[in-house]
Amino acid sequence: MKVLILSGPNHSFDKCAAVMSQFLGNENDIEVTLEDDKDILLSGMKKFDSCIFGTGFYKRIRDDDGNAHWVPELTSAQEEGIYNYVAAGGGLIGVHGTCWRIGERPVALIGGHANWHPPFSTFTVNIAENDHPITEGVSDFEVDDEIYMTAWFPEVEIHATAQYANWSHPMAWSKSYGEGRVFYTTLGHGPDTFTRPGMQQLITQGVRWTSQQYA
Repeated sequence: MKVLILSGPNHSFDKCAAVMSQFLGNENDIEVTLEDDKDILLSGMKKFDSCIFGTGFYKRIRDDDGNAHWVPELTSAQEEGIYNYVAAGGGLIGVHGTCWRIGERPVALIGGHANWHPPFSTFTVNIAENDHPITEGVSDFEVDDEIYMTAWFPEVEIHATAQYANWSHPMAWSKSYGEGRVFYTTLGHGPDTFTRPGMQQLITQGVRWTSQQYA
């Protein structure tokens, strides 16, 4: 299967993308393309079974006076390319900042959103016992990362959680979008998360599931 990792510096995703490219490229059945030119979303997506997207829909720009504001990461045409690609049957793996401070339409694609998290910490990612191809054989694992406080659609299937303030928060879920499949993980603030074997297995099996290699 052919997988596009759509890289870029927003949310430091370029550093994470390099790690993912390496471990996914070691799989015999996965061919990886690492690309940072978002114009590939306009016409070059048909050859890919899945796309890993982690730069997000918005980025924060700091003005000369020190104030910050949010601007789109993608052009309207590039963003439309993502929706059309998945709706037509493409797979999408959304990572970390992809759900950060997004609007109604990307929320419908990803399945949820977040705009706050507690301080960076070390915590355990608990794998749900839901007999899904994404989590098959994956055990609980520890990461140093952020726990997003997310709101999510009730129809998503939650695959992993973490505890904060005596509450279980989703760390990974999946859903459908048109004819396509979406797998999203809130994890991935930095490249170290993607060196963890459990995380690598989740991403790899998420790629295969979104590529519709599994029923």
